[in-house]
Amino acid sequence: MALTLGRLVQSMGWSYLGPPTLLDLPYRGVSIDSRRECKDKIFVALRGGRFDGHTFVLQAWEKGSPLALVEREMNVPCIPVTRTLDAFQSLASFLLDLWSPTVVAVTGSSGKTTTKDLIAALLGRRYRVHRTEGNYNNLVGLPYTVANMASDIQVAVLEMGTNAPGEIARLGAIARPHIGVLTNVGRAHLGPLGGMEGVRQAKGELLGGIRPGGLLVYNVDDPFSRHLAASFPRTLSFGLEGGDVRARNPRLEERGGDWLTVFTVTVSGVSVEMALTMPGIHHVYNALAATAVALEMGFSLGEVRETLATFEGPKRRMTFRRWRGAMVLDDAYNANPDSTWWALKTLVSLPAKRRLALLGSMLELGDEAVRWHRWVGREAVALGVDWVGTLGEEGREIAVGVEEAGGEARVFSHHEEAAWVLAGVLGEGDALLVKGSRGVMMERVLELLGVE
Repeated sequence: MALTLGRLVQSMGWSYLGPPTLLDLPYRGVSIDSRRECKDKIFVALRGGRFDGHTFVLQAWEKGSPLALVEREMNVPCIPVTRTLDAFQSLASFLLDLWSPTVVAVTGSSGKTTTKDLIAALLGRRYRVHRTEGNYNNLVGLPYTVANMASDIQVAVLEMGTNAPGEIARLGAIARPHIGVLTNVGRAHLGPLGGMEGVRQAKGELLGGIRPGGLLVYNVDDPFSRHLAASFPRTLSFGLEGGDVRARNPRLEERGGDWLTVFTVTVSGVSVEMALTMPGIHHVYNALAATAVALEMGFSLGEVRETLATFEGPKRRMTFRRWRGAMVLDDAYNANPDSTWWALKTLVSLPAKRRLALLGSMLELGDEAVRWHRWVGREAVALGVDWVGTLGEEGREIAVGVEEAGGEARVFSHHEEAAWVLAGVLGEGDALLVKGSRGVMMERVLELLGVE
């Protein structure tokens, strides 16, 4: 039976103020932004630190929203509730119960988005799959993803992010995943989460949300993930050093002008060589996590190999480009100390005349920001990076670390300066890595250079 607005209101125990005929309309999803599509969608008037969605209820109604979820009575058809965010999250849980897709939840300090997209691509071979788009992975984004899912979806692949204690616990309570995926527990959001112990506890909240009898897929090479998984009843591990799903001999290979990450996956004594269309040994972990989920869902290693061979990763996550005869690794989407180290490791593995890295600030590291920025600088020198440039206030500490290790670094005050210098420095046969946290907008340098 199709879900109508009336059945939804009744099932949720909400009160409705408006013409009764509207309740016969079918449920078509939600909108949380009146500037976007509102027609036939419930408008959820959320409150934030710098906005109040109630200000835009009339605008959403004029754009075709039949009714609004609000915290006070409005001059349009509406559903008044005590707190719209709580009601929104309850709506998501109700829809998951009603439509009963298999829920796969993905969290971790790095690799979440790529892993989520890999899982969706693999499972999409057989199932109707709905996944988190962009960075809609928080207490608003996850309910929004679910609330706009079609009723015939068979698998929901949901990314869970956090920068506050208790957030993943709440997300888990909303989604109640059948399969939980823990990519790693690393040095990200150290400031908001209170150091590594806080990060471990936050990521460990995933386990409490997995349904009884559900599966935890985890990175056995990561000691924090391994510790969290030790007491969980049902697990499937992956890694390079061990695990139920294991990769051997990961390497970069150039094929047809593109750089691929090649590795051999072994499961229960069966080995298959695979190639991933993204350069970076760390992406092997993402592929292994997705492989483990696919195996749990009944897929073969052959099907996994076929999907990985054509998979296109998210933009600005180790995307390979060419510019005036140079190789460019666009990893500008985000950064933390661990992901930056892996990106540098990939850079130095490329055959190039010189290896250059333009590194931006790594944000939300709290009191440990200076320590880890300097650590990245020292590691860049130790790995063999030939030239380092930095952007952002915290990024200056990377340069300090480079100099501590006996190298030289160039500190840039703005994107235009970095682009101008790189245009003169970068030559044919060189390889350049561009990486930094989202807030530093490192992609601006590539746009100024004209890197497509």
